[in-house]
Amino acid sequence: MKQLKTTPNYNYFIKMDTSAYKGEWIAIAKDKIIAHGKDADKVYKNALKKAPAKNISLAKAPEEQMLVLHFTA
Repeated sequence: MKQLKTTPNYNYFIKMDTSAYKGEWIAIAKDKIIAHGKDADKVYKNALKKAPAKNISLAKAPEEQMLVLHFTA
C-alpha cells in the first residue's frame, strides 16, 4: 500500500479540537492557528499578514464531528 503524503498543517488540523471554531474558517501555519472567522477571504488576508502564502492552509471547522478520509491515487 502506498504511503499517504500529508502536510504538517493538515496533520495539525485533523488532530486539533475545533469546537471553539465551529463553522468558522481557520488559517493554519506551522502548527498553530494564525487567523479565524466566518469570512474565508478575510481570514486568508489576515493570515497573510502573519505568514507567507506557501505556509498557510485554510480549512473550515465542522459544525459537528466529522470523519476525514484522505486518499491519493
